[in-house]
Amino acid sequence: MRSSRLVTYSPKVFIPLTRLCRDKCGYCTFAQAPKRLPAPYLSLKEVEQIAIRGAEVGCHEALFTLGEYPEDRYDEARRWLDENGYTSTIDYLVAACSHVIETSGLLPHANAGALSHEDLAALRAVSPSQGMMIESINPTLAAHRGAPDKEPARRLATLDAAGQLHIPFTTGILVGFGEDRQDRIDALEAIAASHDRFGHVQEVIVQNFVPKQDTAMRNAPPCSMEDLIDAIELARTILPAGVSVQAPPNLVDDATRLLDAGINDFGGVSPITADHVNPEK
Repeated sequence: MRSSRLVTYSPKVFIPLTRLCRDKCGYCTFAQAPKRLPAPYLSLKEVEQIAIRGAEVGCHEALFTLGEYPEDRYDEARRWLDENGYTSTIDYLVAACSHVIETSGLLPHANAGALSHEDLAALRAVSPSQGMMIESINPTLAAHRGAPDKEPARRLATLDAAGQLHIPFTTGILVGFGEDRQDRIDALEAIAASHDRFGHVQEVIVQNFVPKQDTAMRNAPPCSMEDLIDAIELARTILPAGVSVQAPPNLVDDATRLLDAGINDFGGVSPITADHVNPEK
């Protein structure tokens, strides 16, 4: 149960800087092939327009979502970066975050995946907080075959590196996508251990798996409400008291059950942009 009646959320805009990704996760509809996109990346002007619209309606944060290392898989991404003077996707993300601050005053939150110490440090100068879902530390999940950036050791190393750099960090687990209850406990304990070492985890998302059309897991059963509630209760028990527990309200029919289970944060809520990762509601 929550220790307080206070429930928080962040008014924000979602900025999908690129939907190209080198990973092929079995549940993802965010990542797209170049032929399905008008351009490999949003331009700085497009980023600015989204941010300014958000500022005009009272948003405080710009959540950058993007695929991981698309230039390693797609020539189109590598060519766009070269033509526009950027060495990598992260180099462009740094520029985009800086541009949002300068043009809109919104605070960027970079959700860029499994990054190196150097890339995290570069973003730290322009992104007051960062994030990356652990999802699971079970290395045998079918959902992560073909996804090198979901290798547990890589993601745990990113989590620790963020702590070493004193970056306020959001992470989380995915529930019901092939892992079991012990896997959830193991992932939550790993997150808690990293926070114990560095004190940097500000919130942990407990997200239920929802199958999506046009994915390898489209016929998989969705996470049950019982498993989601149990996972939230595990998170509230395992995580330190100062770490917020979040669950997306747009993925369930009755958000009050999430509150009863112990969450104290609804995460990012946007009045003008869709949740590009989970656009169900």
